[in-house]
Amino acid sequence: MSDIDLDSIMRACADPGDRYARLLNPRFYKLLRALGFDRTFIRGEGPWLFDESGERYLDAIAGYAAITIGRNHPVLINALHQALDSGLPSLVQFEANPLAGVLAERLLECTGRENDRVYFTNSGTEGVEAALKFARASTARNRIIHCSRGFHGLTLGALSINGNPGLREGFGPLLEDVTEIPFRDAAALASALQEQPAAAFVIESVQGKTLEVAEDQYLREVSDLCRRSGTLLVADEVQSGLGRTGAILGTDHAGIRPDIVVLSKALSGGMVPVGAVIARGEIIDDVFESMSRSHVHSSTFKENVLAMVAGIASLHVLREERLEQRAQELGTLLRERLEAVAAATGCIKAVRGRGLMLGIELDVERMAGSIKLPFIGRHRSTLVAQAVVRHLLNEHHVLALSTSAESATIKFTPSLVIEPEQVEQLASAVHRTLERLDGTTLGADIHGLAGMTRGILSP
Repeated sequence: MSDIDLDSIMRACADPGDRYARLLNPRFYKLLRALGFDRTFIRGEGPWLFDESGERYLDAIAGYAAITIGRNHPVLINALHQALDSGLPSLVQFEANPLAGVLAERLLECTGRENDRVYFTNSGTEGVEAALKFARASTARNRIIHCSRGFHGLTLGALSINGNPGLREGFGPLLEDVTEIPFRDAAALASALQEQPAAAFVIESVQGKTLEVAEDQYLREVSDLCRRSGTLLVADEVQSGLGRTGAILGTDHAGIRPDIVVLSKALSGGMVPVGAVIARGEIIDDVFESMSRSHVHSSTFKENVLAMVAGIASLHVLREERLEQRAQELGTLLRERLEAVAAATGCIKAVRGRGLMLGIELDVERMAGSIKLPFIGRHRSTLVAQAVVRHLLNEHHVLALSTSAESATIKFTPSLVIEPEQVEQLASAVHRTLERLDGTTLGADIHGLAGMTRGILSP
């Protein structure tokens, strides 16, 4: 039997966009074209991406914050090669997986939760689903409380606690007995818990959509409220965990200890999907309460060999290269530079976030106040943000992300291996872009984007 030649397969992709549009998601590809993202990247190294013409791009999206150790880190690549060459069997299912035990031990040591237990998943949203089930099983309660504008995934259970209405629309009835409260409002949580006990309160230490930070005192207050009411505090650290905010966990800044922590993204090294739910031992015992229920929650691909090796290698790099400290130091530098851009241009209303999970909220009225175009309507803010993202990519070779259709927030989550000069490059690109677009060119850009995205941004 002949081998597959991946190089030949890639070379044969003469028009990959056309194939993607025909066979996968045509509207997503149309959006990529509108934003200028319809290009093929053929190589990644550290914080960089390289396209088919050899052009280099600074990746400040980093796989939605999953590429914390940089692309194709040699330690990770070597570990995965060893796993593939070893012949280790994967997906045995009925075994005490030795690699899972090693990763669990190192993960608990890394997070300072040595007395807890771990349940491995294939993604962050699966981790959230597991956390919801575990909280309900442990407390014998159904109610879940979450925050406005929070993001916890897009599967049905996770979507039920998604605080972004536009993402819930069109999918019919979701989980019942779910309560949404304002973010960073401890009094609202106290009132909700007084009204009715809850199984869990789910929160992000830094919101992925808004980049709003849960202040340390607020986290301590809600932790105390949950403890006194018997409500489990679930920290969704899928984006903020494992070094990104300048600490191993985002909640570490407040010195609190959530009952359940959900991790993913960074644990994968950006190569093999893996997630983890860390919970107090008694919570896990409540779920898997007997031998007959020892597999009452499971999945086919959890604890597979490549995922466990990717997790072990990623944690090794995280600690060896002290990436949480780099996130703190370089995040401080990037914030300072973005705040200087805000002062110089007047186009930024706020710089938000923590560590290397930062965002800017654009001043839409200042940038586009005089632009009057038909059919823009409620998409005005996101079109301004998308115009900035497009300019960053096309003119400065920087990949950034507009977070939602409801705001003009642009997010930066570069790999934690970036250097100070790349921070300066990113901030300079933002500065030059806002200077350029704070004038007549913005109108033309928005007009073009509005035309290209009609039928995509809304039905």
